[in-house]
Parts: sequence; structure tokens; C-alpha cells
Amino acid sequence: IMISKVVFSILLAIVAVQAKPGGRRSPPCGIPPFLDSLPEDAQEKINDIWKDYKEGDKCYEEQGLTREVIDALPKEARKNLHKRPTLPFLKGVPKETLAKFEEIFKDKSIKWSEKPEKIEALAEKELTGDNLKKFKEFKEKKEKEDKEYKEKETKLSEEAKKAHEKIEALNKQKFEILGDLSEKAKEELFDLWRSRPHFRGGRHGGKH
Repeated sequence: IMISKVVFSILLAIVAVQAKPGGRRSPPCGIPPFLDSLPEDAQEKINDIWKDYKEGDKCYEEQGLTREVIDALPKEARKNLHKRPTLPFLKGVPKETLAKFEEIFKDKSIKWSEKPEKIEALAEKELTGDNLKKFKEFKEKKEKEDKEYKEKETKLSEEAKKAHEKIEALNKQKFEILGDLSEKAKEELFDLWRSRPHFRGGRHGGKH
């Protein structure tokens, strides 16, 4: 069974783009995936912020406090935020195996529509034990999310549907533009977008 397009779009968001461009949507609730790349004292602070959080609760306060910790980091430390976090099922695999997955992600001669099948085939061939188990769990979870997403999509009003289609087209164009940039250019843009003034909720906003 091939990984769905929505599943792979999530992989692209994690792997190809490397960071969230310019938009100000709140990140998911929970400890950020790049935690391990931060200085030890920052890791301790962020772990402490999220220690009492329960899944399903609002997290405006925790997100705001986490952002304050990140914004206080030296510029060199913040550069680590733009590095690709390791996908759950690839943690601890040999460098040679990781390189094979990286090759698929980076190979621009392979069409995006063809990459999901190649990734799954490689996972079935190269991964074993806990890593293979995590891959299957990852796949099942994303397929469930894909199904739920499509169900909501079919229930959109005509007005919302038209707006959704236009926004999706713009997002696709944004990913394509970023995908063609050099790493240096991406870092320049991410650094610019991170410094853009914006309203931040956080502890001043409280939980709702």
C-alpha cells in the first residue's frame, strides 16, 4: 500500500522545507521536535514548561514560554532550529541507511508523486525491529489523519472550498520555491521570518 499524498506532504514539511516559512500559525502542542539540538539548559527549561501539559489541552501559555526560551538563545544556537529533525522511524539507524533515505528526499529528478512509494519500499527493505515498527505506526497514524482530513474537506461549504483550493495552490508554490533554494538562501529567509514582528500570546494570553 502506497503512503498517501497527505502523509508524504507531512514528510516534505519535515524534511524538504526544514522549517516553517513565514506564516504565523501556532506550532503543535508539545515539546518541539528540535529539542535535542538545543543547549542543555534550554532543553531543561522547555522540558519544565511542558511537564504538566496534558494532551488535548490548550497550550497558549506553554507555546509562549517556549518561544521566549528560543528567542533568548544566541544566534548560533538558533541556527540548529533550521536543521531537519530526524523522523521517528529513522532515529538510531546506521549512517549508511539514513543516507539512502536522504538521497530520495533530495533527488530532484524523482517526481514528488513517485517518492512516497520509493520511501516505503526502502523502509520495508532497510528497516528492522523497532525502527520498522515505528515506521508502520507512523504510516498508520498519518493514514488515519489523512482520512479524517479528507472527511472534513468534503464537508466544506462552496465558499470555503474555493478559498481552500486557492490557498493549497499557493502553499504548493511556496514549497516548490523553497525546494529550489540553496541551504544558505533558506537560512537567510528563515532568519528574516523569525525576526518579523508579530503578536505573541503565551503567558499573557493565558489558557482558554
